[in-house]
Amino acid sequence: MKKRILLTYAMYGNGHRAIAEYIESYFKKEDPELEILAIDLLKYSTPILGRLSQKVTDFFLLKFPFGWSIIYNLFDTKLSSAIANRTSMNLFKNKRMKKIITDFNPDLTISTHFFGSSLIDFYNRKGITHSKLITVVTDYEAHALWLRGYKREQAIIVGDKDEVKYLVKKGVDRHKIKPIGIPINPVTSTDFDVLKATEKYGFDGSRPICLFFGGGGNGGTLSLPYIRKIIKNNLNIDFIYVAGKNQNAKAKVDKWIEEYQVKNIKTLGFVNNVPELLQICDFVVSKPGGAQTTESLYFKKPIIMINCSGGQEVANFKYFEKNSYGKRFRTSFMFYRYMKKISENPSIIDEMKKNMSKNKNHEAMEKLYKLAIKILNQ
Repeated sequence: MKKRILLTYAMYGNGHRAIAEYIESYFKKEDPELEILAIDLLKYSTPILGRLSQKVTDFFLLKFPFGWSIIYNLFDTKLSSAIANRTSMNLFKNKRMKKIITDFNPDLTISTHFFGSSLIDFYNRKGITHSKLITVVTDYEAHALWLRGYKREQAIIVGDKDEVKYLVKKGVDRHKIKPIGIPINPVTSTDFDVLKATEKYGFDGSRPICLFFGGGGNGGTLSLPYIRKIIKNNLNIDFIYVAGKNQNAKAKVDKWIEEYQVKNIKTLGFVNNVPELLQICDFVVSKPGGAQTTESLYFKKPIIMINCSGGQEVANFKYFEKNSYGKRFRTSFMFYRYMKKISENPSIIDEMKKNMSKNKNHEAMEKLYKLAIKILNQ
């Protein structure tokens, strides 16, 4: 009988979905006989409350990061997280959600959002499902909400080995904590021609290339002061600016490029070839989201972090700075000063690359797959 794996995520930002999609793609490639169902929990949540919770979260993440940090820290205790978890479960404990999960009847659930872990743990305790459970923490810190069912989970995947001591203090069984890294597996070509791809964007590879993720939505707006500093000062670096779906941000950047007659910046809108862009660049500018930073780490590209949304992203930039994989800047002025240093001395980036080369995050997906198969067969 075919084994069934349920992947759960929630679209609060794109990171949880991105990690789930990486897992789905890799597992299907490794074993086409596996039955895999990936679901966005918000799609099946109580409609009005689900949309409202998503909008409120996005507001704080993008517009009021200080407020998000307050909320994040407020619920990072055993008691407060229990209250938040019990309240939030009202979003998901409905007939639609129950039907899709019970119809699939998973043997194993891999959750990239704590709501999925809490929901399956609840269903298991009620006898609605009998699924083994792996939780994948998609940032470099496990908030208390990730730990609601740790006594009944088979494994908790974390990206930082230092998390082990922290989680053990929280009461988690050391043997359940797997510090293998955040699992991603970008699809790349074995015969990828870096120089040819570089020339496609109008660069000859003689200068450092920076991949600048402006971000969609309000993220694109928040990145504008940073990219404008670059445009006005015309550094000795080539830039690929990705505005995502924010066409207004792209239009403003294009206008500034024309105004200052800049030749070293290529602007893009929404892209679906991030692995290609990461292979041709030398370093990255981005907000410190879990998926963005891990993709940079996978390709050994140092990351200059801006527009931190607070909360879990604080842990992300601290992890990268602690290991000398990147730097974080709060203002466009300090950001520009550092970028100027890079343009004058590119070896700054080379040192970060050396540090990244020691990291084994590129093995995380294979380790997760082997662990999942082992748990399935127990």
